[in-house]
Amino acid sequence: MAAVSPNRPAKRGSYCGAIGIVASAGGIPALIELLGELKGTFPLPILVAQHLPRSFSNLDLILSSRCRLPVRWANAGYFEDIGGVTLAAPGTGIRITATGIEIDFLESAPTSWLPSGDRMIQSLLSIFGKRTIAIVLSGMLPAGVNGIRSVRAAGGITMAQDRISASDFEMPCAAIDYGKAEIVAPPWRMAQMLQLVADEWCANLSLTEAVAFAP
Repeated sequence: MAAVSPNRPAKRGSYCGAIGIVASAGGIPALIELLGELKGTFPLPILVAQHLPRSFSNLDLILSSRCRLPVRWANAGYFEDIGGVTLAAPGTGIRITATGIEIDFLESAPTSWLPSGDRMIQSLLSIFGKRTIAIVLSGMLPAGVNGIRSVRAAGGITMAQDRISASDFEMPCAAIDYGKAEIVAPPWRMAQMLQLVADEWCANLSLTEAVAFAP
């Protein structure tokens, strides 16, 4: 990790915070709505654990066509910059470390994806501390609850999709009831709040708070 001077823009690969999003059934429309509202200059990296069938997926192309940020699958085996939106590929989980993204290959059990969102969020928390934002979108099972709890306990920001906009409310409901997510809103409203938070965090960048991943 490296510090970045607040008197000049952060170099490529340096970030003043990060976002982890967990979603399942109904999560793709919610992701399209949320990501589509963000500016192309949105400065915080976004990691997404969207539950997908263990088969080919064109989610990267779908999201790329609907939002202004770069969208890509996480790649195993080499360092990569984490700017824009990074997706966990089907059958995998992703974590952030001090050198970049790491891939976890999930077991074949249908429920093996459930803890992967928590691990992703908690890995962000280990790097970015209270400048971590955890979001739980539509889904049918209680994934992401432990990640939400950890981020809230550390002083980060926690969000869950509201009942009206979520096609499957069980997952965000668990994040609200058991994880105590602080902000409950539709995805478009979350995007507005994320933009405000990111602008504030980056405007107040300090020497010790920016995390650099570029070599």
